[in-house]
Amino acid sequence: MPDDDRSTGRQPQPEGHPSEPGYRRPYPAAPRSGYGYRSAGRRGAAVPPELLDSRTRRLSEVFVPAAVILTGVLVVLAFAFVLSGISRDKKQAMPPVQPPALADVPLNPPDQFPIPLPSASDPSPTPSKTTSKPPTSKPPAPFTGSVTIARAAIPGGVNLTNEGTRDWVHWGEQGTFSMERKSDGDFAILEGPPTAPRFRHAFSPQRFLWSGGSPVSNSDGTPTGIRTCGKGNGFTLSAPAGTSTLTLKLYAGALAGRGRLTAKLSTGGPTATASFEERGSNLATVAFVVTYRAPKNGKINLSWVTEDSFDSDCGGVALEAATLR
Repeated sequence: MPDDDRSTGRQPQPEGHPSEPGYRRPYPAAPRSGYGYRSAGRRGAAVPPELLDSRTRRLSEVFVPAAVILTGVLVVLAFAFVLSGISRDKKQAMPPVQPPALADVPLNPPDQFPIPLPSASDPSPTPSKTTSKPPTSKPPAPFTGSVTIARAAIPGGVNLTNEGTRDWVHWGEQGTFSMERKSDGDFAILEGPPTAPRFRHAFSPQRFLWSGGSPVSNSDGTPTGIRTCGKGNGFTLSAPAGTSTLTLKLYAGALAGRGRLTAKLSTGGPTATASFEERGSNLATVAFVVTYRAPKNGKINLSWVTEDSFDSDCGGVALEAATLR
C-alpha cells in the first residue's frame, strides 16, 4: 500500500528547516503515552492495557507464593538455630554424672584398662568338669531291741488261762514256795533264786482263777501270793524273747513299801523301769504290762525289788501271778 498522508492522517510536511521563521511541525508533538512499546512492531504500535494487566498478574502469582515459602524456611531455620543454642548452653551448665563412691574406692581410678570382649572368632571357654562325690548315707543303726513298761488296772477276777496263751504262773496257793502253772506252757516263765525273807500271804483284793494247771489243775479264785520284807529284797523271773513282739503281764503289790521293776533283754539294748508304792499297812496291787522285742533269740529278765521300806517290822513288795502271750 502507498505510504501517503491519507493513510496515516498526517498533515503534509512543509518544506524548509525548522530554524527558519514560519516553520511548523507536520503534526503536533504530543507526549508519549505510557503504553508506547517500540518493539511491538515495525511501526511502533502501542500494547493494549489488558495484555499488560495479565502479565502483571502472572508475575505476582509466581513471586508472592515464592516469597511466602522463602519466609517460612527462614523462620524455621532461625527457630532451629535458637533451640540448638539453648541445648548447647544446658549441656555446658550440667555437671558430669559421677558414679557413687564405694567405701575407699576413688570415683575416678587413675589406672583403668579396657576389658577385652570376646569376638565371634574366639573359641568359647569349655566348662571344667568337676567330679562331685555323691553324699554318703550312713547305714541305719542295728536294731538292739525294745522294751516298754505300762501300768494297767486289775479287774476283780483274773482268768489266767484266757490271758496267758503261751504260759502263766501263780504263786502261794499251796505254800510259801509253791508255784502253780500252765500244764503245757513249757516252763516259759521261770522264777530266779529266792531271797530271804519270803512269806505266803492271802491279802490280794483280786481273785485269780485258772484251769489246765499243774500241780493244781483248777482254781475258782484265790487271793493268795508271796511277799518279802526289807529294802533290797524282792523277786526275779525271766521269759523267752525273740524277733517277734511279746507281752508279759506281771501282777504285783506293795505293803508299807515302794518297789521298782526293771526289765532288760539278755541280748543287750534298752532297759525299762517302773515303780509302785503303798505307805499303808494294807496290800495294794498293780498290773505291769511289759512289751518287748529282741534282735535275736534271748530272754527278758525282770526284777521286782523293795526300793524303800516304810515299816521297820515288814514293809516290802509282793507277787501274785504272771502271764505271757
